[in-house]
Formats: sequence, structure tokens, C-alpha cells
Amino acid sequence: MGFRRWIVCGGGLECNPDVVAPSVKAKETNSAVRKLIFRRFMNAAQRNSRTQLNSIEHSAVSRLHGSRESLSIPVSAVESLDLSSDQTTVIRPVHSSILGEKFCFEVINSENNHCFGCSSAAERDRWIENLRRAAQPNKDNCERTENSLSLWVNEAKDLPPKRCYYCELHLDGVLFARTSSRAIGKSPQRSSLMAEGGVAASAGSLGGGGAGAGPGGCQLFWGELFELDNLPPVSQLTLHLFRDDEAKKKRHSRDETPSFPLGSVAISLANIRGRAFHEDWYRIVPYKAAGSGGTKDQLGPQASLRVKGRFQNLRVLPIERYKEFAEFVTMNYEEMCVDLEPLLSVREKEELARALVHVLQSIGKAKEFLITLGRAEVQRCGEKEALIFRENTLATKAIDEYMKLVGQKYLIDTLGDFITRLYASAESCEVDPRKCTASELPSNQKNLREACEDVVKRITEMHESFPVELNEIFSSWVEDCEARGRVEIGQRLISASLFLRFLCPAILSPSLFGLMQPYPDPPTLRTLTLTAKVIQNLANFTSFGEKEEYMLFMNDFLQEHWEDMRSFLQRVSNPDSELAMARFDGYVDLPLRLAVLHGLLIDIISPMKQETVEKLLPLPSILNQISDSLGPSAPRITICNLRSEQTKPTYVPPRDLPEYSPYQHLPADGKNKENRAGKRVTRTQSVPNRVKPRPWHPPKRQASSENLPDITILNPSEPQQPRVPTRVPWQVIVKEPQPMSSEPEEFSVLKKHEEELSELRLGVDQVTERELEMAKRLEDFIAESEEQKEELRATIKQMQDLLTMQEEQLASTTFRLGVIEEEREEDERKLNAAMAAAERMNVLEEQFAELLKDMNKLSSQRNMQHPESAGEPDSNSN
Repeated sequence: MGFRRWIVCGGGLECNPDVVAPSVKAKETNSAVRKLIFRRFMNAAQRNSRTQLNSIEHSAVSRLHGSRESLSIPVSAVESLDLSSDQTTVIRPVHSSILGEKFCFEVINSENNHCFGCSSAAERDRWIENLRRAAQPNKDNCERTENSLSLWVNEAKDLPPKRCYYCELHLDGVLFARTSSRAIGKSPQRSSLMAEGGVAASAGSLGGGGAGAGPGGCQLFWGELFELDNLPPVSQLTLHLFRDDEAKKKRHSRDETPSFPLGSVAISLANIRGRAFHEDWYRIVPYKAAGSGGTKDQLGPQASLRVKGRFQNLRVLPIERYKEFAEFVTMNYEEMCVDLEPLLSVREKEELARALVHVLQSIGKAKEFLITLGRAEVQRCGEKEALIFRENTLATKAIDEYMKLVGQKYLIDTLGDFITRLYASAESCEVDPRKCTASELPSNQKNLREACEDVVKRITEMHESFPVELNEIFSSWVEDCEARGRVEIGQRLISASLFLRFLCPAILSPSLFGLMQPYPDPPTLRTLTLTAKVIQNLANFTSFGEKEEYMLFMNDFLQEHWEDMRSFLQRVSNPDSELAMARFDGYVDLPLRLAVLHGLLIDIISPMKQETVEKLLPLPSILNQISDSLGPSAPRITICNLRSEQTKPTYVPPRDLPEYSPYQHLPADGKNKENRAGKRVTRTQSVPNRVKPRPWHPPKRQASSENLPDITILNPSEPQQPRVPTRVPWQVIVKEPQPMSSEPEEFSVLKKHEEELSELRLGVDQVTERELEMAKRLEDFIAESEEQKEELRATIKQMQDLLTMQEEQLASTTFRLGVIEEEREEDERKLNAAMAAAERMNVLEEQFAELLKDMNKLSSQRNMQHPESAGEPDSNSN
């Protein structure tokens, strides 16, 4: 395995495209970082272990990424590459975590590798497609296999505490991406990743000490998604767990010892192949290098990674095999969506909307598709305009995907710098008094207002990169709503699609929209949540109410910017706007997207009942034709068409056949069969038969003054007889009906059928009227039910408010009862003490009385024993 020759520069994307040779002069002039990179790469070329080579490459690139130096070449240098001479050339995107730069791609051939940087994802996709066509001009007419991997690296558990960790994604030993570095054991204010609302609820105590993380270890959350396309044929995914501080310790070291991972997880891609995601905990196999440190850095016995992913290898046929399928989708996408939507789950709606948007964007029908879905959404919601683009419908999922496709550059230009600054900021915007102190509240309110001011300014003043396609869709919606006399619905459509489905979700979850890779920490997530709430209320022109009293201070901010928001919505929906907008310049691989749509529809329609499958015809038949081209092992849709088993339909004469037909109808029971033999039945109501049924003889030439006799048929076997003038089969000749043996019977049958048909039509009309009446009644019943539901909701809300009030009163009463109970217990304790003291006093009094008795007894005894001495004191006292 060869090593990659990255072109290193000081900063930005302006780099020298020439390959730097490892000469002595270059070693003298290069910086210490460049020397380290070249030295490690040259040493890595001599190593036999692929794992050690990738670890060295990771070490060099990660150090350069840590210093924010660029490893990519400007895309203008790609024109100097000769791709036609090397058939092994591979062009594929590079994940931003490898180089620290977004929208890069690499060109790999037998000699060396080059990496190029672009300004947007659309530009990168366009360059990749142009280069692949340069290397393979006949790409669309060849069968190929496209490999892709979607992987969620969610969390790890039972890791050593007080460390920073990251994971590397390797496919068959080649590094493709890496997660961000996350710390365990730091202050929960900035390092914990416990998210609100359940996004990271399963992560337990993610950034802190390790509650619920198993004995001796801690739990760590990443929650990062990796979308890897244009992959080579691969069979195994390996996730290496690294400790991040190893690179910092050796940043300026000359030690050439490679850095080994703490442990690895190996996953066979065959186990996660398919359209559905597979999620599981995978045990981390520890890696112990010879002579490594002690046991403090060893992984716990339950160390594992929670990973969710799917691997797809899709066979893409030549574009001509999808011709009929593409024509059907182009002409019948609206009917197909109407038929399929009631039968789909939420996940299937999302996948079908994504596939349809990409196919129709490549065909040029995406805008019409979105305009049609917007109109259908307005009709579906009716007077409930608050539900527009708020439910899980195909229209909602399609507008989501389309705005992600054409609005990625606009999103980055508008919110990219704001999100980056917010991730790096330590300022808090928590304004809920229950979650912050009173001294911090004024400062936090100021921070939130400044953040919202920045976002509103960026949104209302950023027009250069606003997609022209969205402007055309919005203007069509507004014109359609104005034609219906519902002007306010047009503004609701725009704000619901642009803000509710695009800008506000991007603010709330930057990692899902390509703005940032790492998942935000709790303080940043809280700031993003509050900012998204303010912007959404501003777009809806609504103020904060009593449910969020802590946000009432932002109502003044909302009222100040309502006029700016109205002006912005009018500008982006004005078809005659003079603003300089951007048009989507990306590329959509039509054969690949048609293959994706084909596989998706096969999986959706195959489990359905036969009655439903037959209603979807001819779509299942078209899908089966493509499956036949994929081979006998490809999945197919079972079609039991009962119509194919029936016999061919018999001839049914038109109802006005007697007025147009020149021949006699013969009874069906076989009478006069001898007269029919030898006679040829002529065609009616069509072009006349050029072959004469009998030999005709030309009529005799007559003078112009003579009367023309009737034209007769000359037949050698029959005597010549005069006949009526020849009637052209498709010409109406009004004449008196002649009595014939078979015509009255046939005509009566036809008239009888006609009368029966008229009666049936009348019955159908009556049934239709009854159905319409029932439908109207049903609509009235639904409306009444909705009103009753609203009344019930209001009653439930009142009951909930009453219940809340009673619960508060109950809590207050319970509290007072507790206080009274405590006072009662205190009084009882004092009473018990007093009673005990009284009993003690009684005992002491009894003892004192007994002592007095004993004293008196002793005194009397003494007096009796010494009466003389007893009387002396008395005399003396006297």
C-alpha cells in the first residue's frame, strides 16, 4: 500500500500543486511540522503493517489539522491532471474530519494522490462528476456498482476517566473519517453531552463521572453521522478508539514510534447491508502494545461502542434500461404520490420523497413537483393553516429534502459563521429563572437578545446566495393563493417551509445540516434551542405567552423585527425581484437515483396485497422489467393479473350500427347458413376494403343524354338483376327501413340493450348523487367532529388548568398540614416532657413526705428516750 503525498501550505486553500520531493534542501527549509510529516511518511512506506501505516498517517494529519494548516489544493489545479491515460483512477469525496476543510475530494491513481478543495458541496459534486466522465466518458451507458455507508457513531462506555477520546473509521484498513475529540471527567458546564429532550437520553451521564457507565469506567457520547459515498469495493468496517492526548505529548517529539489505538471494533459490512439501519453495542477489543504503560489506561471489561449504520452496494444499469421508468415518473409522479402516500410509513415517506426529489431535479421537474405538493398541502389543510408543513406527509418530506439540496450554500453563508462562533463561545443564554441565578439573569438575557439580533440580520440581509429555485416555487405558491383569494396562506406556506422546515432546524441541530460535525454541549444546545424558538415565533408573527413566561422579555424584540421579516418574505417570493440570487449548480447522478428509486419502490410495493398492486399498474410491471435486467436473484413484485386469464372479448356492435351498416344481420342460430356461405363480410365504420369481394364488370358506356340505369352486379353464376345503388359503408344514407327477416329481431335486442344501458346510467347517476350527498354529510360530520374535538380540547385544557390549580392547592395544603403536624409533634414532645417532670415531682414529693415522717418518728423516739434532755431546751427557750 502506497502512502499519500499531501501538499502542505501555510493556510487557506492556496497551495502549490506540485509534489514535493524529499530532498536535502527541502528538509533544511521546511518547518518542524513538515519535517515530521515527511519523515513519518517515508518511514511508513517501509513498514509492512497496514494498521501501523494508517496510524502514522493519522498522527501526521491530525497534528497538522490541530494547527489548522490546510492539506488541500485549490480546485483550479485539477485541470493539469491527465485522467484518460490511467484506467485505475478513483475520484471520491474526502470527509472534512480528515483535512479540517469542508468540500474536498481526492483523485487517486497508480502514481500518487491529490486532494482538492471546493467552496460548496454542489461545486464538489460537479467537479467529481466532470472528472469521472473525463476518466470514463461512457459512464452512463455502462453498468456499475455504487457503494455507500451511512454510520452513526453514538457513544462508548466503560472507558478510563479524565481523558479525551476519538474514533477513526477505517474501511479495509484505509482511513476515511474520524469523530471529534470528546473529554470525560471535565466540568459538566462545557464537556458534558447530556442533551435535552431525549437526543442523548440514552447516553446516561455522558461527560461526567460515570453514573450508569459500569464499574471502573465512564460513558462518552458523540452522536455523529458519517455519510460516505463513492466507496471502493470494501468488506469490513473497523473503528479504532484513540486517546487524544497522545498526539499532544508527542507534538514536538522526534520519537518515530507509531501511535496505537486503545482498542478496536470490527464490523462485517455484510451484517449491516440493506436499506434498513442496524444498531447494536459492539465490544471494544483492547489493543496492548509491547512495553506500553500501566493499567490506568486499560479499557474496562464492558468497554463497547454503540453504532448504528447501513451499507448499500447498488447495481446501476445503463441509462437506457431506465428509459420507460423515467418517462413514467416524469409524467405520472403526482398520481403515483397520491396512490402510494396512504400506504407508506413515515420512514418510507422520507426515503421516497428524497429519491423523487433527486430524480426530478435531474430531469428538470423538481420545481413543478414542489409547486404541486404545496397546492395539495393547502387543499388538504383547508382552514387549518397552522398545520401546513407540520405533519409527516410527502409534501413535508419533499420540501425538506429539496431545500437541503439546493439551499446548502445559502445555509452555510447565512448561519455558518454564527454557529461556529456560538460553539466557541462560553457565554450563557439561559433565561429560565429556575435554571440560573438571579444575578446571572440580566446578562444571559442580553446575550440571547444579541444572538437573535445577529441571526435575524444575517437572514434578512443575506440575498446573494438565496436559491433562485426557491424564489420561483414561493412565487408560484403566492400567485396560486392570491387566485384562490387566500393571500395570507401564501405567507404561511413560505414561513412554514423556509423557517419551520429549514432554517430553524438547522439552528437547532447544526450537525445534521452540515454546519458542524460535533454534537453541541448542553449550554450551546440550550442557546441554539432558545434562538430557534425566537426566530420561529418571529417568522410566525406570534408573541410568547404565559406558557413560557421567562421568554416574555423577547416580545419587544419580536415586534421590532416583524416589519423586517415581512419585507424579507415578500422579497424572496417576488417573481420580479431584482435581488442577485444564486442558482443550483450541483450535479445529480440520474442513473444512480433511478436505481435507488427502483429499489425503494420494489421494497415498498412487494409486501402489498394483490388488489393494491393491480391498482398501481403499470408501475409494478415497469419495475419488474428493470428487475429482469438485474438478474434472476433481483427482487420482483408478484403480479397476479386476472385479466390475462380471461378469453379475448367478443365483437360488440355499436348501438347505431343499423344506420351505418350496408349488410343484413343474420340470426345467430345458424339459419340461412347456405346464403352466408361464400359471401364476404365487409368492414364497417372504417376505411373501405380495397380488395373487391366479387369480380366486378365495368358498366356499359352510355351517352350523356341517356338516363343512367341502376348499377348491377355481373356474376357469371347468377342472372343479372337490378339492385339498389351501392352504399358506402361509412356514409349515412337516410331511407325508409326495409322489412328484413333478421333486422327487427336484432334491432329490438339493440334497443333493449340501449334502454337497459340508459337505465343503468340513470342508476349510476343516482348512486353518484347519493355518494356525493353522503360525502357532504361526512364532511359536515367531520367538521362537527373537529368542532367537538376543539371544544373537547378546550374542556380538557380547562380541566387540566383546574387540575393544576387543585394540585397546587393540594400541595399548599399538604405543606401546611406538614407544618401543623410538626408543631403538633413538638407540642406533644413538650407535653410528654412536662408530664414526665410532673411525675418526677410527685415521686420527689412522696419521698420528701416519707422523709418527714421518718424524721418525726426519730424525733419522737428520741424524746421518749431522753425526756429530761428534751425538756431543757424548752426551758431554755422560754
